[in-house]
Amino acid sequence: MSEPRRDGAAAGEGPFDVTETDRLLTTTRSVRRRLDLDRPVPREVVEEALEVAVQAPTANNHQNWRWLVVTGGTVKAELAEMIRTSWQFHRNDMWTQAGRRRNDAQSRRNYDSAQALSETIARVPVLVIPCVLGRPPDITAINAAWRARMAGKAADDPGHLVQHGETRASIFYGSIFPAIWSFQLALRSRGLGSTITCLHVPHERQVGRLLGIPSGVTQVCMIPVAYTVGTGFRPAARYSAKERTYWERWER
Repeated sequence: MSEPRRDGAAAGEGPFDVTETDRLLTTTRSVRRRLDLDRPVPREVVEEALEVAVQAPTANNHQNWRWLVVTGGTVKAELAEMIRTSWQFHRNDMWTQAGRRRNDAQSRRNYDSAQALSETIARVPVLVIPCVLGRPPDITAINAAWRARMAGKAADDPGHLVQHGETRASIFYGSIFPAIWSFQLALRSRGLGSTITCLHVPHERQVGRLLGIPSGVTQVCMIPVAYTVGTGFRPAARYSAKERTYWERWER
């Protein structure tokens, strides 16, 4: 019987194949138009990917995520109708606000693929809704409460410089999105595609009633899941990290 390694690593564990891990990380795309709408997705595949997802880091080890998986056609049709309604408003905003900043070929492709997903989402085999227990922090209220607490402290107390609201908000969403990304990576490695959409969120209460989600639970987003069609997923056109990275101090 071999003795456990003192560094905590499993016996026989060695370096990762960086070529393969980098390929996975750089070719996991938002898949909307290349989802196979006719091929069923086995429940066990989704469960495997979710088991990978919950290994993601989470603030204070709260693990306060929940995952709601929807496969029923009638329910998906109701969700799709809400999403189509939201899309009608969102697409106008894309070109009146975001469009002023960026109206290039890539933006147009993204727009077209989002449009396509809004039309086909009822047929996507699996819809996953990641949730967080609790409601998003009220940054203003938290900071006001802290200022009230510090009112009797000496003027030079460093606590006067603290803003807790922003920290709470960062923790709230920062604890679920690593798990969401891990879920998408696990799907990709199994031959499935996914994307993140938030178009059901404007109907959060109605969605909650439809799916039995308590009002005290936050629906963060929705992840359509399906096998993919075609080949050739590749890294996207991005600015070089060197162009967008500052060392030691922000540069203008």
